[in-house]
Amino acid sequence: MQEIMIFQKGGMVMYVLAALSVYAVAVVIFKVIQFRKANVFDHSFIEPALREIKQGDRARATKTLAGTKGPIARIMRVTFECVANREMSQKSKEAEIMRVGSGDLRYLETHLRGLEMTASVAPLLGLLGTVIGMIGSFSKLSLSGTRVDPTILAGGIWEALLTTAGGLAVAIPALAAHYLLDGVIEKVRATMKDVSVQILALEDEFRRNERALAIEESRRAEQQKHEKEEALKEEERKKREEADQWAEKQRQNSPQKTSTLHLLSPKYTNAN
Repeated sequence: MQEIMIFQKGGMVMYVLAALSVYAVAVVIFKVIQFRKANVFDHSFIEPALREIKQGDRARATKTLAGTKGPIARIMRVTFECVANREMSQKSKEAEIMRVGSGDLRYLETHLRGLEMTASVAPLLGLLGTVIGMIGSFSKLSLSGTRVDPTILAGGIWEALLTTAGGLAVAIPALAAHYLLDGVIEKVRATMKDVSVQILALEDEFRRNERALAIEESRRAEQQKHEKEEALKEEERKKREEADQWAEKQRQNSPQKTSTLHLLSPKYTNAN
């Protein structure tokens, strides 16, 4: 109850400061949720993806980056696609990487200016409330004439200073939160720049490894084709062997049938 009375003694400026404090808390909560959804704190995928890009394994690198969300993974994916595109010029690649990176950073910086504005405006509002309170106090003091009561002046000054304290109480946490959030964004910006430069620097090595991988794939496909042809030849050879064995059995069985006819038909034997 006493706190409410103290708050009310600060005047209308205290209500404005309360609204700014609510806005600042809402921005901080929103930014924390936004950063978590944007996956800005996860860097575990960077080294495996760079290793796969360096090895020229385009399919695995694309799969690794596609399964990870966030601005860092997105800038790596875009940079990798630009490097793999032989038709794009170097200037076009850099422009596309800059466009995607700037868009992601602007998204992360949303409402950050509002937090900075709160940290800057709150002390000024507190000072304004104090000045207004001091004016009221001295106005009451002038109306008292020669009967000056120091308690009137002290009470007015005490009430006036409430707004200064309220402004600082809002501004200090807001400024600290702004610096912390801006530091996170700055770290993301530096990481995005670092990984994009690394991928661009790996372009020549990636192309060499890609050619080696293509040669290896071609050799493997040729070997599989050769093995398939050998399997077909082996199957045909087995079929020929089975056909020859069957023909041989038929030849072996034919004299036995003739001998049987001779034994069962004497006339046939005499005729011969």
